[in-house]
Amino acid sequence: MSANSALLATGDGQEIRVWRLPSGGVPVFRHSLDNESLSGLAWHSSRPLLRYLEGGTVHTLDLTTTLTRAWRTSPFAGVRLSPDGRTLATAERTRDRYVFQLRSTRDGRLLRTLPTPSRPVFRTGIPTTLGDVTEPLLSFSPDGNAFAYGVSVPGGDTASQRLTVWDVAAGRVRTTVDLATAAATPTAAYTEPRDTIALGPGGRTLLTARGTPDGFVNETWDTTRGRRTTLLPGPGGGHLAVSPDGGLLVTDNRLVRAGRSPAHDLVQHDAVERIAFAPDGSLLAAGDGTGRVAVWDGDLRHRAGILRNVFLTPVDPSYDSAETITALAFSPDGGTLAVGGDAGTVQLWDIATRQPLGPSLPTPGGSVDTLAFSPDSTTPYAGGAYVPLQRYVVDPDRAVSLVCSRAGNTELTRAQ
Repeated sequence: MSANSALLATGDGQEIRVWRLPSGGVPVFRHSLDNESLSGLAWHSSRPLLRYLEGGTVHTLDLTTTLTRAWRTSPFAGVRLSPDGRTLATAERTRDRYVFQLRSTRDGRLLRTLPTPSRPVFRTGIPTTLGDVTEPLLSFSPDGNAFAYGVSVPGGDTASQRLTVWDVAAGRVRTTVDLATAAATPTAAYTEPRDTIALGPGGRTLLTARGTPDGFVNETWDTTRGRRTTLLPGPGGGHLAVSPDGGLLVTDNRLVRAGRSPAHDLVQHDAVERIAFAPDGSLLAAGDGTGRVAVWDGDLRHRAGILRNVFLTPVDPSYDSAETITALAFSPDGGTLAVGGDAGTVQLWDIATRQPLGPSLPTPGGSVDTLAFSPDSTTPYAGGAYVPLQRYVVDPDRAVSLVCSRAGNTELTRAQ
């Protein structure tokens, strides 16, 4: 047990695990022993270091990233990183409203607290209460210059559901769109409010997913005129992506091009969990609930390959899959893909060879809800409800400097 009784380290014949108390659930850290014989565990008295004894050797694990002080006791209701890696958006639920804020990913500095969105109103005229029945909606445009946000009430029949489009560069409201207007109702059947959105290039268009008794309905909206432009044909999907040029819309195992919406098997017939385009639109990645990711060319005419599931085996042996993919992001140079899971794993992949780049990155645990890269592709960012922003050093030159600094000498020889 750690000195503050907040963490418990356990070890067996296979791996060391660290659990955050009293939350339980899945461990926030796992370290394979690789056939080592574990004979003791001990926490450092004042630093986030865990040591274990194996034979006559003391091994030290640096858990600074995992045991970060940024862990929140009250999680955010939603977090989203802009595709350009410059901005982090957060949604925090208070007693009577949601607070949406934008922060710089470089230093975490608060850039803007956005105007409070109006709450959806039921068709009975009764305003919604926040409670657990509402969810925030957050989406950046592919270039990161526009941000759409609002509040959804999954399972509720609302007469008003306003979405705000914010101009990130100018720092002002660009427009608002009521997604529950009468003109948006395709039939007299009961339909739920939009619970997923994807903002198009420049924030001019919006792709939405709305639940119905038979599945999802997808629509496109003109945010400038504030009206629905298209009810997409065919069965819809709850996971959305818009290409950087706006010419291609992807919803689960279906793509929309020039008004046509043919079925498209993205990831070996399994349910799609996340979809992401590369910043230049040349590639698309689709991840499923079994930890696999399919990489396609940007037009979805050729599948480049499948990235296998490299997530750790589940702690609970009753699960047949380690983690569900919850976030995807390409580096701006197109060479690296970051894959995040609901148990807190972040794995980097080399696109050219379709091989993992080293082991997974250390995280604080909890679902990885959003991923992005810095504009120069050297720093991946990860965010979740409990720790909204984590930065990782993966640039070779910066990594060398960090290792030398840890060794206490910035002038190490090649032999050293």
